[in-house]
Amino acid sequence: MASVCNTSTATLKSSFIPSPNSLGSTPKPSQLFLHGKRKQTFKVSCKVSNNNGDQNQNEVEKNSVDRRNVLLGLGGMYGAANFAPLAASAAPTPPPDLSSCSIAKITETEEVSYSCCAPTPDDLNKIPYYKFPSMTKLRIRQPAHAADEEYIAKYNLAISRMKHLDTTEPLNPIGFKQQANIHCAYCNGAYKIGDKVLQVHNSWLFFPFHRWYLYFYERILGSIIDDPTFALPYWNWDHPKGMRMPAMFDREGTALYDQVRNQSHRPREGVMDFWFLLVMKVQTTKLQLMSNTLTLMYRQMVTNAPCPRMFFGAPYVLGNNVEAPGTIEVIPHGPVHVWTGTVPGTTLPNGRTSHGENMGHFYSAGLDPVFFCHHSNVDRMWSEWKAIGGKRRDISHKDWLNSEFFFYDENGDPFRVKVRDCLDTKKMGYDYAPMPTPWRNFKPITKASVGKVDTSSLPPVSQVFPLAKLDKAISFSINRPASSRTQQEKNEQEEMLTFNNIKYDNRNYVRFDVFLNVDSNVNADELDKAEFAGSYTNLPHVHRVGENTDHVATATLQLAITELLEDIGLEDEDTIAVTLVPKKGGEGISIEGVEISLADC
Repeated sequence: MASVCNTSTATLKSSFIPSPNSLGSTPKPSQLFLHGKRKQTFKVSCKVSNNNGDQNQNEVEKNSVDRRNVLLGLGGMYGAANFAPLAASAAPTPPPDLSSCSIAKITETEEVSYSCCAPTPDDLNKIPYYKFPSMTKLRIRQPAHAADEEYIAKYNLAISRMKHLDTTEPLNPIGFKQQANIHCAYCNGAYKIGDKVLQVHNSWLFFPFHRWYLYFYERILGSIIDDPTFALPYWNWDHPKGMRMPAMFDREGTALYDQVRNQSHRPREGVMDFWFLLVMKVQTTKLQLMSNTLTLMYRQMVTNAPCPRMFFGAPYVLGNNVEAPGTIEVIPHGPVHVWTGTVPGTTLPNGRTSHGENMGHFYSAGLDPVFFCHHSNVDRMWSEWKAIGGKRRDISHKDWLNSEFFFYDENGDPFRVKVRDCLDTKKMGYDYAPMPTPWRNFKPITKASVGKVDTSSLPPVSQVFPLAKLDKAISFSINRPASSRTQQEKNEQEEMLTFNNIKYDNRNYVRFDVFLNVDSNVNADELDKAEFAGSYTNLPHVHRVGENTDHVATATLQLAITELLEDIGLEDEDTIAVTLVPKKGGEGISIEGVEISLADC
């Protein structure tokens, strides 16, 4: 691997805010914008190059409006938290070993063609912990669909200046590609801790890592245009008004536009489809599509996320290949990425074959400005979830609270951060502009079946599993550990439907849906039915354990079904019917076993 620098360190001095006149056709911001320049000196180590030597690359409205009026007027999924005790090897996750950062991977056999490694500080042992600067006013993140022209111009200017640094100062850590590379390094196998590859997805690290990531990104944008009040927008995909690509990102020729997107999903093409997977498209009406989406949000935020471990995901065990993300990470987070990126196998503008770029793959997602708008709403869901109440609160375990990450701030200075310091957005200096949350009113109430399915006509779970492939819809019966539980018992323990050792090729998009009390003839395109329990979805990614080359990922799917059984009138039944419906890649999915258990929540 070629060395990028002839010396171990390089000192760069820069006037890193280019002149507005150097930005070509960038729209002019209002006269409120300041165009001052700032001097900066920082030191970095150049350790790795790519194969070509290229360096670059609230006041929450709890009861919104009538559900039908929301749709007509505008014309859980996956609770994969592991409720088992923390594994013996679980521990607070330290920041990555920057000195051992290596080439990231798109697949186990294909490397990213450039280095995703961040510039390395001179002394890795003297990186301080971050302290929040003083502030006089909160940065307020607004819904992207409601942004005015002044804000759009300001945002475009900030991204333009970040991108300009890619040409003038490619090693500047606040440059556009260097910022995008953060996601690549943390998510595609570049960083290691000891001899284990670090991965911040598919576990309880997902929410806090991305919150810190956006925090520094937002401050960089504000600094680069001399506006400390600047805040990222959020893609309000949980509301019908936001269920399209935000228009500000669809202006060709601007810094916010990314030509490497799925062109069939531009704003004029129609509303977002949370269960869109490549060539598969649900054949239903726009009204049904929006209703399904709001139902999915209800399942993700309420039914299947009654407590922390299900919402955030399972504890992270370094080097463990079992994936157990929380509800929101799987849907809607994953499907929005897939929906936005190109279709894998198509040809990109540079002639390469697509892996889903940019948004459709972890390594390249940060190269699309809409990534940060998308994750702003993901982050907002953290706050909205806690506002629902009950047992919905932050994790209290010290291994989570003391986990750490590494970032550069707006001045190009390196810092370590802890999860415990990002639990309150107001202390971090930002908040979200309130928007109605109509999904709160979309608890499925219509049933797809009448009465109880005859479970005696279905094969028992022991005769169906282990399942070698899920290439067609299957139904089976399964016994419950207890029935007719009291409300106090339900409050103390959640009834969990668990699918153990799900295996699939991690390079592929996969999805299957789960229904209770229906047979294999269920209409799987109508997810706003009470019997719909949840889904499993995979976004292509690289193994957490770098030594594995078989591409097989192992996952656990847990669905909270206490509320669901009440809604469909099965809480007094000893045996229930479960139906799995493959939607994408089912022929490559195997499942070892299924069980129902009671777990502390």
